[in-house]
Amino acid sequence: MKAYFGDNQFIGVNHSEGKGLDYLSKYESVEDIAITLRDAWDAGIRDFCFTVNKKTIDAINLVISECPFNLHPALPYAHRVNELLLEKGLIGTLTQKVGQFGVLNLIRAGGTGLFGKYDNIFHLLVRSELEGIPMKYVKSVGLLNVAADFVLGLNRADLLHSFYRVVKDRLKCKPIFYTMNFPLMAESLWGSGYTDCGLIFNYNKNGFRTNPSKSEVQKCISKYSDRETIAMSLFSGGKESELKEVLSTVPSLSGVLFGSSKKVNIENNIKALEQTTT
Repeated sequence: MKAYFGDNQFIGVNHSEGKGLDYLSKYESVEDIAITLRDAWDAGIRDFCFTVNKKTIDAINLVISECPFNLHPALPYAHRVNELLLEKGLIGTLTQKVGQFGVLNLIRAGGTGLFGKYDNIFHLLVRSELEGIPMKYVKSVGLLNVAADFVLGLNRADLLHSFYRVVKDRLKCKPIFYTMNFPLMAESLWGSGYTDCGLIFNYNKNGFRTNPSKSEVQKCISKYSDRETIAMSLFSGGKESELKEVLSTVPSLSGVLFGSSKKVNIENNIKALEQTTT
């Protein structure tokens, strides 16, 4: 089972009341993030999943020569998108994102979009988001649940399929989809033949944000036991005995995604995973 290091702590995301602001204060500078990335590397982690934003990208570039992580960027960063929408509106935001690739590419992408073909516009948008990331280390590109589940709720699986094709065929990376409804996302992708992608979803002892239910998620993991299934929020129990219990219910799980701001917690989580999967 592979361990992926996450970045919620770097962008001030935490599900415990009050901790988000503490994290933002701790990671004010690029070097602050770089220190924790070095700690994760020293603990044995080789895969880093992160929301695309300038500060994290700068930190990656600061450490990548000494800590050559397999990178797994995910987009869009909702906070930055909201800022652009408020400042420039929808058309202005799209134009800024893809304008760097030239007027002809913009016209071509927009034209095909009018006919229900979105691969070109997705390609430009994704490329613009990945600017500054050392691409030779990128192994996957993810669509965060803020966008993936929104599209899923609109019953527009065709847009998910378009993102899949762009990442897999044009960028030559693995598509990853973050979701709060794992069974529905699995059916929309794997059930429709889009099998070479991974899904990241909540799974833990208490069923925290494990939708539509813990039992339904378990069934879906078993159904797609040969697919790439990555659980986040798995460490919500915080005890090794609980971790063993949780993992025993999903033996085919591919990986675990977790974040932490403390070196000792990173090391303890890795040890716990190693002890429960050997």
